[in-house]
Amino acid sequence: PLEDQVRDLLREADKTAAENKDKGQVYDAMAETLGDAWDSLVIVLEKRRALLKLTSEFFESALEFAVKIDQVEDFLQNSQEFENTESLKALLHQHECHTKELLEKSLILLNKSHELTEFIEEFKSEGPNVNPEFMQGAHSSCLKIDHLLEALQDRRRQLDKYLKLQRQGLEQVLQICHWHHQENQVQSER
Repeated sequence: PLEDQVRDLLREADKTAAENKDKGQVYDAMAETLGDAWDSLVIVLEKRRALLKLTSEFFESALEFAVKIDQVEDFLQNSQEFENTESLKALLHQHECHTKELLEKSLILLNKSHELTEFIEEFKSEGPNVNPEFMQGAHSSCLKIDHLLEALQDRRRQLDKYLKLQRQGLEQVLQICHWHHQENQVQSER
C-alpha cells in the first residue's frame, strides 16, 4: 500500500540523514516540513472521506424520497376502489400513512441537504491555498443539490395537493355513507 511506500521513503531519508551528519539541520527542516505536509494531507483525506459519506447519505435519502413519491403516485392512480365503509376507512388510513411518510422522507432529505451544503461551504474555504476552480466546483455542487432537492419537493407538493383533494372526496363519501346508514336505521325503526 501507499502508506508502506511512504514509510520506506522515510526510512531511506533517515538513513541518508544519518550518513550525512554535516547536513543535519537541512534534513531536520526537511523532515519537519514533510511531517507537516503529511499531517495536512491526512486531514484533507479525512475531510474528503466525511464529504463522501455525507454525499452518499444525501443521495440515499434522495433515492428513498423519490421511491416514496413514486409509490404515492401509484397509490393515487390505483386507490379509487372500495367496497364498504370499512375499506373506505382503510383507504383513508393509507392516505394518512402516505402523507406522514412523505413528510418524514422530505424532512430527512432537507436535513441531509443542509448538512451536506454546509460541509461543502466550510470545506471549500478552508486551507491556506484556496483554489478558484475548487471554489467554483463546490458552488456548482451546492447548486445541483439545491436543484435536485427543489425538483423532489415540487413533486411532493403536487402529490400533497392530489392527496388532499382525494382525501376530501373520500371523506365526503364516508360522510354520505354514514348518513345513509343513519337514514336506514331510522327507517327500519319505523
